[in-house]
Amino acid sequence: MMQKLPWTAVGLIAAGALANVAFTGCGSESDPPGDSTDAAADGKGIDPADTGAGTDAFIDAITDGGRADAADCKLTAQTCSSSSECCSANCNTTTKTCDAPVNGCFAPGAACATGPDCCTYSCIGGSCSTKQCVADNLACGSDAQCCGGKCTPDGAGGGKCAPLNPGGPLTSGNPCTKNEDCASKYCSGGTCTSPSFCAQQGDVCGTNSDCCGGSCTIAGGALVGICGAPVSAPGVPGCSPAGTICGAPLSGGATGPSCTSACCTRACGPFGTTNIPVCQPASGCHPTGEVCRADSDCCGWAGSAAAGIQVDGPVHCSKSSATQEFGRCDNGGSCREPGSICKPADYQCSAENNCCESPNVGPSYCNNNPENCCRRDALGIPRCLVKPGTDCTAPVAPGTVCATSADCCGKPCVNNKCEAACVPAAGECTTTADCCTGLPCTIPAGSAKGYCGGGILPDGGVTPDGGNTTPTDAGTSADGGKCALFGQACAASGDCCNSVPCTNGSCRYP
Repeated sequence: MMQKLPWTAVGLIAAGALANVAFTGCGSESDPPGDSTDAAADGKGIDPADTGAGTDAFIDAITDGGRADAADCKLTAQTCSSSSECCSANCNTTTKTCDAPVNGCFAPGAACATGPDCCTYSCIGGSCSTKQCVADNLACGSDAQCCGGKCTPDGAGGGKCAPLNPGGPLTSGNPCTKNEDCASKYCSGGTCTSPSFCAQQGDVCGTNSDCCGGSCTIAGGALVGICGAPVSAPGVPGCSPAGTICGAPLSGGATGPSCTSACCTRACGPFGTTNIPVCQPASGCHPTGEVCRADSDCCGWAGSAAAGIQVDGPVHCSKSSATQEFGRCDNGGSCREPGSICKPADYQCSAENNCCESPNVGPSYCNNNPENCCRRDALGIPRCLVKPGTDCTAPVAPGTVCATSADCCGKPCVNNKCEAACVPAAGECTTTADCCTGLPCTIPAGSAKGYCGGGILPDGGVTPDGGNTTPTDAGTSADGGKCALFGQACAASGDCCNSVPCTNGSCRYP
């Protein structure tokens, strides 16, 4: 699902805040795309760091969780000179106005359930505030005002915001000076922020679905908690799920990794326009190791449209217990089902050359000739094919049964059917690579399907329209149009965001 960047206006006051102090997603764990039920608003508010008033004056200034002496951030379309001024943390360098959030956080005034839902990390009385959360160890009047969700009495009639990571890295919303200060490993505009569509291990969360690994630990009675290690499950390797940071920030046209065995999908590329490499969600079904909600999220599950391929046993969304909300796609049988990651002859990442054989081909048709059954999808991830020997010298007919975009010769594979072209706004998608230029694919955590340019709802469901969010403007390409996000179609390298090269018609590394 989409991740949110907090408002970075606190960066303007970071120097003062640092004298007092030594990356997130939102929503429901179970709602499918479009489900807007069970919304909750529990007043988890947060407010900005002090800008110069003394502690007593600061406490006196608090009204309904708001800071009277702190400037409001600027709303969409208002003029700006830097992203730190905007509620969305996104100042368009061409128009000099605040644009929509880079990765779908809730705008001020939108309904919210917890602070991490909001661009400002401030949810006051069920509504996103125009003011930033109170940083760790600064004065507070209630739990809801703190970035860490806990205001501890100081014995003098006031309180101070308790850190979620005492003595450790700062959680998102707190002021910072360098990446290493932050649990998210990303300091932007003077504030710890999230570089991904989900929260990193050790960062703040309100629900399990906020976290890349599907696990949020919240102490009894607390408003927010900390993302733990990815959920464990029997028969699942210890790879990093989609959204997890997999490299240092890219700059100066640096070349990203073509593959990394650390990621379950083997693909590491920049998220949105942040230039921070994260493990990329694969197209179509989820491969082995990825976080899932149900068997149907995984490649090779018993009801798969590709079940006609000979397999030794169906894949499951493996969970340690029946009550565990999220699981991880297991290995299934002894051969790799359609959609599983495989190893063509020219692939350097660790993978198996063991795609399941179709009963319609001779023995070892796949294993002796990997290219017959293993082809790269739109993100460059090699996947086992539904139909071995598919010829891509001519376009695959729309409606052809598929497991991933590899079956469609790079075109989107949605609902197990090949699409004729990129998916427009509000259309269903499995990864951002499916969507037309500049549109992200907004997917609930663990699920295999969402909407292009969709929005997150307070309960974590996803809606085809903007919902509480505004569709993302990805950035600007070399010719002045929208740049294509990682995996999206391109004609030349200048079409792609983050200086990613255009490789075989897709924005990805060779």
